[in-house]
Amino acid sequence: MATSDEQGPQALRWVSAAATHTGCVRTANQDAYLDRPDLGLWAVADGMGGHSDGALASRAIVEKLGLLAHPRHLGSGARAIRGILQAVNQALLDRADALLDGDIIGSTVVALLAVGGHCAILWVGDSRAYRLRDGVLTQLTTDHSQVQAMVDAELLSPESAAGHALSNVLLRAVGSDTYLDVDGKIEQIRVGDRYLLCSDGLFREIDNDALTAALGSLPPAECTKSLVQLACGLGGRDNVTVVVIDFLAPSDPRR
Repeated sequence: MATSDEQGPQALRWVSAAATHTGCVRTANQDAYLDRPDLGLWAVADGMGGHSDGALASRAIVEKLGLLAHPRHLGSGARAIRGILQAVNQALLDRADALLDGDIIGSTVVALLAVGGHCAILWVGDSRAYRLRDGVLTQLTTDHSQVQAMVDAELLSPESAAGHALSNVLLRAVGSDTYLDVDGKIEQIRVGDRYLLCSDGLFREIDNDALTAALGSLPPAECTKSLVQLACGLGGRDNVTVVVIDFLAPSDPRR
């Protein structure tokens, strides 16, 4: 578990933890995570299964994000993250071209950057960010997937999306195209908020009701382990990775 104190008129303190597991079916873990409370930066990257070097792609993303200079402003920090992801995107494209096999070396990513009383969430693909506030769980990202596009076009109901045959087909990933479009949004943080970043190995196994219950009962370090165990207990069909961040008042004694 990691902690950090942030100074300023809207200062918040954060406590975070992360966990990852290969799951019960895969033989290798292509997920990677970043837990850097000293930077106010967290991320989950999911290497694209079935493609070469998916683990290389996810590791490259979190390693490069971890080199980010400590951001003083949210806007400049978010722009720096976009620049890092675009640079990794080009490096992965170059590597794929050098291999001359026509395959994609790619990864999804979701990142959260906190500065003062706000956070920026940036993502590519179907790794997700959620917020638990006052017992209500809200998904903050929208999947870049074929199924989500069908839901948006009202060709498929949200209830039918989870088990659809095209649920694993991505429309966007780091390393998949020359131009990388990184979605982003700014959220105001409240004391008591809990944020979750995760790969699809979590939410494909656990429905929202069970996820809400699991998120609301344990400190971050125990919560991350519990979520991984729950996903594996329900089948663990993919790698599963979770990062949990709690935002606290500076005077809150929890570590």
